[in-house]
This record gives sequence, C-alpha cells and structure tokens, in this order.
Amino acid sequence: MSTLRGRLFAGVAAAVLVSVLVSLAVGEVLVRAAAHRSAENALARQAQLFAERASLGLPGRGRLLAVRAGGQRLVRLSLTQAQQQLPASAAQALAADGSAKGTASLQGAVRTFAAQAVGDGTVVVASRPATGFGGDFSPFFAAFLIAAAVGAALAAIIAFGLARAIARPVRRVADASRALAGGRSPTRIPAEGSGELRALAGAFNQMADELRQARESERSFLLSVSHELKTPLTSIRGYAEALEDGALAAAEAGPVIEREAGRLERLVADLLALARLEEHTFPVATGPIDLCEVAAEAVRRAERPARELGLEVHLQATGPAPAIGDADRVLQAVSNLVENAMRVTPAHGTVSVRVTPGRIEVSDDGPGIAAEDLPRAFERFYLHTRAGARDGDGPQVGSGLGLAIVKQLTEAMGGTAEVTSALGTGSTFAVKLPGA
Repeated sequence: MSTLRGRLFAGVAAAVLVSVLVSLAVGEVLVRAAAHRSAENALARQAQLFAERASLGLPGRGRLLAVRAGGQRLVRLSLTQAQQQLPASAAQALAADGSAKGTASLQGAVRTFAAQAVGDGTVVVASRPATGFGGDFSPFFAAFLIAAAVGAALAAIIAFGLARAIARPVRRVADASRALAGGRSPTRIPAEGSGELRALAGAFNQMADELRQARESERSFLLSVSHELKTPLTSIRGYAEALEDGALAAAEAGPVIEREAGRLERLVADLLALARLEEHTFPVATGPIDLCEVAAEAVRRAERPARELGLEVHLQATGPAPAIGDADRVLQAVSNLVENAMRVTPAHGTVSVRVTPGRIEVSDDGPGIAAEDLPRAFERFYLHTRAGARDGDGPQVGSGLGLAIVKQLTEAMGGTAEVTSALGTGSTFAVKLPGA
C-alpha cells in the first residue's frame, strides 16, 4: 500500500469497516433494549389480563396459573409474597400504582417480570428468563450482518473508484514532472476533479509554462552570449594573425586588440554582476544620496567615449536631487543607461541626462523602440540584438546586459526602471528611487 491509490482505498475501507462494526454494536444494544422493553410490555399485558380474570374465580393464591414456551410463567401470589420475592422498588410500585415490571432474581434465576395487583389483595406475576432474548435478536442480527456485508462491498467498490479518480490527476502530475526533469515538454494536465486537484493541475501547468519560457530564455541567452563572445574573439584572432604575418603594424593592430579585449572584459564583468544580482548576493547599502552628484560623475566618465563616437552628453539639473539609494550602484545603473544611449545614438547626436529629486532620466536621439518591444526592453540582449551593432560607425559600445543590470540594481534599492519610446523619436530610460 505504498501508492496514494492504495492508501486511499485502505483508508476508506478501514473507515467503512469501523463504521460497520460500530453500527452492529450499537444496533445490537438498541435492538436488545427494544426487545427487552417489548418483553416487559408483553408480560405486563399478560399479567393485567390474568389479573382481570382472577376476579372471576381463577385458582387461589400461590397457584401457578400457566407455563408457556420459552420459560414464561404466570403465578398468583399474595401481596406479602410478592413484596418478599420482588425487588423493593417493584414492591413500592405495586403499593403505589398497582403494577410493576423489571428484572430480578426469582426462584434462583434472573427473570424479567411484570406484576399486576388484583383487587382481592393478590398479585399476578408474569415472568420469563432475562437471558432468553437471544432468539428474539438472532433474526435482527443476521439481517444486520447481511446488510453490513452488502454495504461494505458497495463501499469497497466506491472507495476503489474514488481512489483511482483522486490518484489519476496526481499520477499525471508525477508523469509530467518526470518528463520535465528529463528535459521533455509534457502535455498540459487537464483541470478536472475536486477544487484542490484542479488547483494542483493549474499550478503545475503554470510552472511548466514558466519553466519552458525559462529554458527558451536560457537558450536565447546562451546564443546571444556566444555571439557576443565570438565577435571580439574573431577580431582579436584576425588582427593577431595579421600581426604575426607582418600584414599589419603593431601600432595599427594593438588598439583594435585592446578594444576587443575590453569588450570581452566588460561582457564577463556584466555577466558576473547580473548573476550575483539575480541570486541576491550583490551588496547594496542604501542611504541618503544626491542624484545630481551621481549623474555628474556618470557624465564625466562618458565624455571621452562620447567624443570618440562623435556624440555629446549633456547634464540637465537645477539643484540637489535627494533620494534613498546606494551611490555606487546608482552610478553603475546610470552609466549603463548612458552607455546604452550612446550605442543607439547616431554620430553628432546628443545624449541628455536629466535629474530631479528621486529620478534620473537618460534620453537619446536614436531610432526609438517599437511598442511591441517596450515590455521586453530590460531583458538580457533583447534590444542589443534588435538594434544591431555599430560596426560600421565606430567602435561598438555595450555588452547587451546593461539594461538588465539597471533593472536589477534599481529594484534591489527599492526603486523602478522605466522606459518611454516610439519609433523615430528616440528613447528615454529612467531610474526612479525612493525620496529622501
């Protein structure tokens, strides 16, 4: 009985068996009590009938009136004899009401009796053995056993069907889980059965869908990383071979190799940072900061690469902009936004950094983002792949992970990352932090 179906069946069967046994025990007690009351009432009627006839000249006191099958006896006693042979409670009832009934030891045996007073000072006592109800109960007990056996059989059949019905969705979930563990995509589990089973099926289907999406994202991520690694490695290898063959001078090949090595270094650093952020192991120390100071430092760092790309980076701030955050992490996020803006802005374009209390916005003159791409703007490599590289217009900027890092960093500080854009109008990315 190690399976759920077996345990359910065993549990229901045990419950049915206990219920049947309890019902039989209670039924026996109730039927015996009813039979006892019925016997007392029958004896009382017989005693009353013979008491009425005693007044018409039946045999005298102390005489045995009748003996019937089953050990039933009818005797006529004097009131004194009756009070001596019957229990005190019965004697009191005779004196008060003229009748009594119960169970007592009469003539060395336990008997059920009924006594009825006659008007001449005598008492008619009808009695029968108190242990003589077994025969009366036997038909009832046999009927109970038959009914219990039929009920138990029906209950076992129902329990078996119920156990199968309950276990079927669980088995489906188990099979689907094994399929997921084996790397296969299971079919959706139909939501059927009780509310709990439907909830289980729905939760598993949701988990399977999310896992499927995660696997697709992982494959896409690996493809993107492979591409991003391959491009600089190809350049480094090509220039290194040209340098080795003497086709290029060191002064010409060196800057290209250095630039592509820097791309690889940034990509690896961003991958490590993103992994730490997603595992919540990235240290973030929040406190009061001035976003103007952070934005000014980000603009200062971007001035040299902006000049190399033929771009201008402007800072727009009217005064202190207090917020709650980690200055180093905010600087990292804003630098990534500026780097992303520089990547998509054409030559002679402008990147604007605007600062207000609790908010930093970075705008570009790029091609903009389509409405269907906005919900995925902060996904790893998504916009980087969609926009393409600036290979023909100066050195490529960015690793494709900057926006994902911005989102993770901002949320780690209790803020939000936002984007507004339309095709042909450029884009504005914003970091919003709690106010100081």
